[in-house]
Amino acid sequence: MKADSTPFQSRLCHTLVAEVLQQMEIELAEVKAVRFLCEYPWAHGKRLRPITFLLSNLSTRLGYSSKVNSNGRESRLAAAIELLHEASLVHDDLVDRSELRRGSPSMQMANGAGLALLIGDYMVFRGIKLILDSAETKTDIVLAQELANTGLLIAHGEADQLNRYLRQQSWEERVSMDAYIEVIAKKTAAFFAGCAEAGAALGGADATLRRVYREFGMNMGIVFQMMDDLIDIFGDPAVAKKSLRNNLSEGTVTLPMIHAWELYADTPPLRRLANGEQPDAQSETELYHKLANRKVFARSMQTVKSYSGKAEECLRQMPLNIYSTGLADLFDYVKDCSWGGLEKQGK
Repeated sequence: MKADSTPFQSRLCHTLVAEVLQQMEIELAEVKAVRFLCEYPWAHGKRLRPITFLLSNLSTRLGYSSKVNSNGRESRLAAAIELLHEASLVHDDLVDRSELRRGSPSMQMANGAGLALLIGDYMVFRGIKLILDSAETKTDIVLAQELANTGLLIAHGEADQLNRYLRQQSWEERVSMDAYIEVIAKKTAAFFAGCAEAGAALGGADATLRRVYREFGMNMGIVFQMMDDLIDIFGDPAVAKKSLRNNLSEGTVTLPMIHAWELYADTPPLRRLANGEQPDAQSETELYHKLANRKVFARSMQTVKSYSGKAEECLRQMPLNIYSTGLADLFDYVKDCSWGGLEKQGK
């Protein structure tokens, strides 16, 4: 895998919307001024989802100004999107018992599980309030509903993933590619899809073009989650700035696990996992050794490539302008995955 050394803030996708992102940060700072948030050292993320929304919006503004509205509607919506995303991270870290997030102690490590849960809930409701406060027309209300539905899909995907494990669904069902795609489409990709479609709709795109943007966001989100799964096995915690190798303890089925099962189903560590045995420390070490295999990585990357092709086809159907080029640059960043330390796998 080839590393891209370009700082994210210098990339085209970020530069094109940097001014609106600055306004968004002001909105976020106001939300986080409450004591239990301002005291938490929440590190700055890449803002991939707000950028997806803003570039989709700007790339579809055909026939009128490509500038964002001066009343700050887009920056408020972008802030709402980021709040909903950050809330999902708080809840996800609670489920995974993650100790690190963006290089700092996760919310529950800093504040305890109870307060972390309430903070995540607070961020969800503040995000929804920002969306509703930004609504100006009937179309805006529809967009607000779309973003709210996206949040529900994320929660449904997370719950479905954990439920499949807790109710001991058969291993063959849990480890199937179809089941995996169904889960990650809800818990990760639906958010990117909602951001892209909402941005396009706000920009005036018709129903056909909105579907193109939604499909682009969905496939970019699937690629993002697949690359994140690979980081969990093959990545570098110092580069990723979060806890890795958490998925086995929670019974989470990931892309490398699916392909490891295809290749090495008869090996003892995978067979014990399939039989429902809770892995101890030694078994986890054996399992990760089997997952961290070049053949597993190569097969996983072939799967990533198939969904990358779908996203690239959507890009070709978008209006050709600097903002759709920015979306292509954003997808290149997601696909190349320079944030997780996977570069060594290409050597």
